[in-house]
Amino acid sequence: MKKSSLLFIKDLPRLSDLGDELLLIHDDILPKKSASFRKWMKQFSLRYPVKAGESLKSVDQFPNHISKIVKLCEGASARRLTLVVVGGGSVGDFGGFVASILKRGVRLVHLPSTWLSAIDSAHGGKTALNVGSAKNQIGTFYPAEKIILSRTLLLSQPEARAFEGFGELLKIALISGGTLWKDLSREYEVHADTLWKYLARSIDAKYKEVAKDPEEKSGHRHVLNLGHTVGHVLESSFELPHGIAINYGLDFALRFSLHKKIITPKEYEKLMLSPVMGYLLSPIRDELLQSKESVLKEFRRQLLSDKKKTGASTLRFVFLKKPGQCVIREVPVDEILMEIVRQKEDELYD
Repeated sequence: MKKSSLLFIKDLPRLSDLGDELLLIHDDILPKKSASFRKWMKQFSLRYPVKAGESLKSVDQFPNHISKIVKLCEGASARRLTLVVVGGGSVGDFGGFVASILKRGVRLVHLPSTWLSAIDSAHGGKTALNVGSAKNQIGTFYPAEKIILSRTLLLSQPEARAFEGFGELLKIALISGGTLWKDLSREYEVHADTLWKYLARSIDAKYKEVAKDPEEKSGHRHVLNLGHTVGHVLESSFELPHGIAINYGLDFALRFSLHKKIITPKEYEKLMLSPVMGYLLSPIRDELLQSKESVLKEFRRQLLSDKKKTGASTLRFVFLKKPGQCVIREVPVDEILMEIVRQKEDELYD
């Protein structure tokens, strides 16, 4: 798989640097929040605004979207057309999928507008649509030709969005280990400038993992799902922002790793005493992982629809042995549910 070209810039790119014939797909909130984006956007003759969120990725809604997009660019040349996608993860997944099938594939440029997409989802070439409540069941591998990281655009987000991006930054640092984890672990504050500081290194760390398994053939790329198994369930069940859900999922995965004796108590304690881990959220303390029968039944249903399933009732779960060393094991869904209950009970008696 060809690696996307990365460009770090201060402001928004010149249209002449993007391509000859351009179609802009963008989050419809951006022109309402930013006068500079509104002015920049008006330079595109072909524009398709979308409302961000998981509903955008619904396979049921896609025929309506693609019909409008095809009509919008019916006079454009497949050879010359470039799709420029500006938004967060859902907009990137949607726009990337459109680019991969429109006119049998057109050039794609990503301009992430959220920390989550800048750190994670814009990279690696995966596109996706959802089927019902099952996330990312349909998709393609279609790397962007160019990914542009605009400091002005990213820092224009509310500070709360930076904390949402922290979950994915922490995830890739734990997977990568080495100097990325060593440096991030010493941070006492997490804010937008922290994320920009580590952005290039976190992206590079993800590409190193993707390069080992570009199209998920060998299974190695699955390490990038650290924290995502339970994280995705929480995201869907409680309508949490993705990064917050992954933050919770990481805490669950680390506790599970300790219980399974994959990470030693000494290594776990060392990890948790790192300054940056003060920003790790516990779903147990916040009572999101409840042991009520109705909640567990819904969790089980979602886990059984997870695309990481390896059998009728088992799925691949990513554990951590120590920063830089992940362990992937097949785990029964019911064991994950029992671990939810166990962690809840442990918290009650601490």
